[in-house]
Amino acid sequence: MRRHSPSQAPHVTLPRLLLVLTAVGSGSGAAEAQDREPEPDALRLDVMTFNIRTSAGRDGDKNWSFRKELVAETIGRSNPDLVGLQEALAEQIEYLAGALPQYRWLGVDRGLNGGRGLSEATPIFYRYEELIPIESGTFWLGEPPNGRSMRRGGSRIVTWARFHHLETSRQVYVYNTHFTIREGQRQIDSADRINEHIATLPEGTAVIAMGDFNAAAGTSETWRVATSRGLRDAWTIATERTGPAVTSNGFGPPPLGWEQRIDWILVGGPIVVPAASTIVHSVAGRYPSDHYPVLATLWVRPR
Repeated sequence: MRRHSPSQAPHVTLPRLLLVLTAVGSGSGAAEAQDREPEPDALRLDVMTFNIRTSAGRDGDKNWSFRKELVAETIGRSNPDLVGLQEALAEQIEYLAGALPQYRWLGVDRGLNGGRGLSEATPIFYRYEELIPIESGTFWLGEPPNGRSMRRGGSRIVTWARFHHLETSRQVYVYNTHFTIREGQRQIDSADRINEHIATLPEGTAVIAMGDFNAAAGTSETWRVATSRGLRDAWTIATERTGPAVTSNGFGPPPLGWEQRIDWILVGGPIVVPAASTIVHSVAGRYPSDHYPVLATLWVRPR
């Protein structure tokens, strides 16, 4: 299976000598897990979920224009096979597609304002020389476009795709989403809707569901419902974990003593997780987003 090399990362113009990469956190399980070769018939996929923070926010010197190169650099350094983005607007997707030419992407926006302004997309970026989307789509987690809730500020969406891996002919379904910020019944209904969609897939299908769920992993009712029908939290089951157990950061370093993972990678079917990490990456005190990306190494076994 393919092994990533730092030399594969795309060139992004940044002051490399100022690069600061911080990994703060805990490890569990065997220390050698990340370097251990998978079984001969397992497909390795590195998967990232990353809320990149909208370019329409009133963020002052943390606006998109000041950090877009750092977002591309953060993705490029990890060089994942699949990336699920949240809060992505058209101009952000267009920039990242140009800065990361080894990827193509799929997805649509939420249909707000004719696709303008705060009409967020949840695109899936994929390494097109290795993965081919053979079917894809979008479904809403509430009322569809032009419904009442859309006029109030909007139902959230799920972007999904079935990918075919060229080398192994293995297939995997990928879901990417961004839940409402308000915990409660709407989040629970959203988790149920994703589970219902996954339940229609053939038994034993490899599934990855990722995104910004706006609810604490391990303790929230949203997480409990999301993981109640076969999906497993990659962070929880990983042999080795690196980085803090917190993902929302306010454009700063990890807050001491605070643990709240609201950005998750969930897996279903014949998938093993040797490693998961929270990527804490900054340049000269600037962070790429108000969320840290989460990266998981997955081994997809044959059905």
